[in-house]
Formats: sequence, C-alpha cells, structure tokens
Amino acid sequence: GINAEYGTLFRAMENQTQVQWYPPGATASGDNQTFLESVDPAFDVPARLADKSSALVESVNDWHYAMINDHPRNEFYRAALERAVNPESIVLEIGAGSGLLSIIAASLGAKHVVAVEANAHLAQLARNIIQANGFSSKITVVHKMSTELEPEEINGGQKADILVSEILGTLMLGESALEYISDARERLLKPNAVIIPDRGVQYAQLVSAPELEAITSVSKWRDIDLSLFNRLQDTVSMVFTKQYGFRFSSIAHEYMSEPIPVGKIDFTRDAPGVLGDETEFELVAQGAGQVHAVLCYWEVRAPGSDATTNIISTSPAATKNNFARDMQWGQALQLVEAGSQAAMTDPGHTPSKLLVELGDRLVLTTKFSEDSVVLGVSIEKVTDMDVLETER
Repeated sequence: GINAEYGTLFRAMENQTQVQWYPPGATASGDNQTFLESVDPAFDVPARLADKSSALVESVNDWHYAMINDHPRNEFYRAALERAVNPESIVLEIGAGSGLLSIIAASLGAKHVVAVEANAHLAQLARNIIQANGFSSKITVVHKMSTELEPEEINGGQKADILVSEILGTLMLGESALEYISDARERLLKPNAVIIPDRGVQYAQLVSAPELEAITSVSKWRDIDLSLFNRLQDTVSMVFTKQYGFRFSSIAHEYMSEPIPVGKIDFTRDAPGVLGDETEFELVAQGAGQVHAVLCYWEVRAPGSDATTNIISTSPAATKNNFARDMQWGQALQLVEAGSQAAMTDPGHTPSKLLVELGDRLVLTTKFSEDSVVLGVSIEKVTDMDVLETER
C-alpha cells in the first residue's frame, strides 16, 4: 500500500466522489513532473525512466517492490479469491499497480477482471505483465481513478461480483481506502458482492522503548544540560517507523498496555467518517516504567475468516520475520508526554516523562480526521481525585 505521507493531497471537484488523496503519480492529480525533470542535470537518466512520473518512480522504489515481495500478503489474497471466485465471477480491482491481484483472480477462473489503475505508465506496464502471463483476454486494464469509472465500463455494463483492493497505509485508512471502497460498493458492485478484505481493525498500544530516546529527545552531554532542547519534541505527529529508519521489532521494547481496538471497520457497509471525531478508551498499565509512545498497527481479514485464519497484520510480531512488510508498512508511533492542560498552554513548558506503575489507570483519547484517514492520540493517567469526581 501507499503511505499517505508519500502521496500528495488534492481534492477532485469533478469526480462523483470528492477524493481526499491521490496515489503517487496518479494522472488525475495534476502532478506531471517527470523523473528526468526531477533529477539534477549532472546525472544520466535511463530512457526507460525519463518520461515516467517522478512521484511514480519514487513510490515504486520506496514501497512497491516490498509490497510485491510480501509473499504472505499475496497468499492472503490468493486464498480469499480462491474462496470467492467462480466461472461466472466479474472481478473489479482498484489500484491495480503491477496487475498481480488481477492475474491471481483470472488464474482462478474468473469470467473477467477489470483492473483500474490511476497512473498511465503503470496501467500500460500492467497490460504488458498481464500479456506476458497469458491473461490479456481475461483482464481489461482501465486507466482511471476508480471514482471516475462508470458501471458501463465493467464487462459490457455488468456490475462486479467481487471487489479486491490493497490500498492500505501504515495507518489502516491512510490511503483513503474507505472512500474508494465505499464509492465502488455503492456504484460499481452488485448487491451482496464479496469485498476483499472485508473487515479491519486499527490498534493502539502503549509501549516502553528506551532506545527511542536516542533519536527523539536529549538530556545532557557530559556536564552540559541540554534538556531545554526538548521543547521542540513532537508529541503530536504520528510518525512511521520507516520514517525513523528502524524496525520496531529490532529494538528492545515492553508493552505497557493491552492492544486497544481504536477503529473497527466493515468495508462492506461503512462510509468515511464512521469512526467519529473523538473517543476515550480506559486501560490499565501492565508494567512499571516510562511510556515512551503509542504504537499503532492494524489487521485486516478475508471474508468468512476470523482472527486466527486468513489475515494480514502489521503488528511487530507479524512483521518481525517479514522484512518486506516492515519496509512497506511497518508501524506508526506517536511520542507521549505527561502534563496537565495548563502545561499544554504554556509556551515555555518542557515535556515531562509519562511514568506509570503496574495497575495504574489511564485514558487513551483518539481523534480521527473527518474522513477517518488521519489518527492522533493523547494519553493521561487517572488520578485518585479523578476517580472521586467520577463516583460523585
């Protein structure tokens, strides 16, 4: 999947659906800079890359190879499609990329597959790959945003029986998956069509990871106190482990709470905004020490499966032995600090550590953007006084 931070935000006013996010290199985004134009003239650029979108080349080399080489991911989709496809199935794929998922559907016996791809060069490359694998008669590649696709363009006007997509970000909905899937569901699918994946959960969990301090804060060097520099510490943004430049499973860490399901999504019925603006979750510290961050990861499942069968997970445990998945998605971290509302409004305030004891009660507050794409969190301890006030 494409991480929203590597894409460009636009609003398409003429589409059936107002798109908040375009994939990198999408023709409709209006970002037409070529790779040749983006490279310093001192460097030679191969002809095969010169006319391609700069954003496309960057994103393919950033995450696309890792995505394709996440073999358990590919097996997830194959198993789900094998369960759903029959000889009469019309399959729609949105965000086709290389055409891999469409080829899987066709190889399993689908009547026809329509693969929608937003980038012109990528759409043509998918056609070449499909032809090289002998499926040109079974798969039609359409160069459009899925929000621009009309039902008449799906196999002579037939709506699709199956929708397959992999437009998930490091945050589950970070690529506006719910916008694209709900639009396709309402306009392009038959009633009771199979949607792959059909459900997902965004998790948040408190973590202690002392090695994070080396790249996110400072105390002193020898006898020089540098702690005031922490006034610039960002405890607001959700930062991807890939942006930090490490795999979370590679550093020492302790989970300080149970994982909290902060966002449950049913792709067969939910619409953008379903997660609301703000929600509070109560949790209990399961260890003593410093809480450095809130760790976010997700799981999605195939239709008819449960949490123990056909799923994709980005939890550190699931990606520890899957280098490709960590390099495509990884996890997201938001640093935390202790402090009152008064401290938050003091421009001279220096962040203080959030220290907990085993059994401490805390409240995790989540805030989603209007379209449920962007997630932010805050955490505070519940004091004895808070408990008394609640009981009154």
